Amino acid sequence: MPRKLLQNLSPFAKWLVQFAEERDATLTAIAHQAGIAPGTLRYLVLDPKRRPSLETCLRLSALSGRPTDELLALAGQVTDQPIDPYHPDRVKIIRIFDGLPPTGRSALLSVAITLDEVMQKDSGT
Repeated sequence: MPRKLLQNLSPFAKWLVQFAEERDATLTAIAHQAGIAPGTLRYLVLDPKRRPSLETCLRLSALSGRPTDELLALAGQVTDQPIDPYHPDRVKIIRIFDGLPPTGRSALLSVAITLDEVMQKDSGT
């Protein structure tokens, strides 16, 4: 991408374009590798006001090896809660959830809620 065009991009979009160039890949290829809809990455580059979701940052973090909190900071999304380190299985859980039918998603959510309640009881909080 010409340098002049890079100057007009948001910091996150600049990183995304440079990451794709370093991998000698298109945004579409990066999106497929990360499990993200290709249009999502294109819109993040084309519209400087758009910000990636936490899930998008998690998936790009898993692909790039760059910490999620750094990607969120590039996107202008600063949080007081620690984002990293997330367990690498988090993206796997998201992918499993995405592939489930609605009843499966409800069941998985019920299991997670029950597990959370048990863990809170065990920790005394």
